Amino acid sequence: MIILLPVVGKLLTRLESRWLVVFGLSILALSLFHMATFNLEVDFRTAMGARIYQSAGMAFLFVPINVMAFYFIPKEKINNATGIINLARNIGGSVGIAGVVTMLARRAQFHQAVLVSHMTPLDSAYQAMLSGAKQMLVAQGSDPVLAAHQAQGLAYGLLMRHATMLAFLDDFWLMAVATLAMIPFMFLMKKVRPHKGPQEA
Repeated sequence: MIILLPVVGKLLTRLESRWLVVFGLSILALSLFHMATFNLEVDFRTAMGARIYQSAGMAFLFVPINVMAFYFIPKEKINNATGIINLARNIGGSVGIAGVVTMLARRAQFHQAVLVSHMTPLDSAYQAMLSGAKQMLVAQGSDPVLAAHQAQGLAYGLLMRHATMLAFLDDFWLMAVATLAMIPFMFLMKKVRPHKGPQEA
C-alpha cells in the first residue's frame, strides 16, 4: 500500500478524488469476493496475493477521502474538522470490528448447528469416517475404546474448523457487498477539482 501512495498522489493532480475512491472500493470488493472462495486447503501464496490486492485497493481510499473531506472546509476550521473526522473514523472502525466479530461468532454457531446435524449414527459417511479414524489410531498404538472417543474428538475438531471457515467466508462476502454498496454514494459527493502539484503550478 505504501508503494502506491506516490502514484495516488500523482493521480490526484489529474483525476477527481471520487473516481480514485470508486476504483479503490472496486478493487477492495473484488479482493473480498475472492477471499470468500477460500477453503481450509488455501495456501499461503493465495492468501498473501488476496491481501496484496486488498491493500492495493485501500491505497486508493485514504488520501482521496481526506482530500474530499477537507476540500470545502475553511482554513480556520481545519483543526475542528480533523478532530471530528478522526472521531468518526475511530467510532466507525470500532463499530465495524464489533459487527464483524459478532457476525463471525453467530455464523460459526449457525454452521456448527447445520454440520452437526449430519454427525449421527444414521449417517453412513460419518460412521465411515469414525471407523477409519479409529483404525488409524489403533494402528498407532491407541487402546480401541480410547481410540473410539479420540475419533469422535477428531471429527468434532474437523467440524469446528469447517464451521469457522464458513463463518469467515460469510464475513468476507458481507464486507464485499457493503463495499460495493458505498460506490453509489460517491456520486452524491461534491466534485473536487484536481490540484496541481507545486512542480506543475
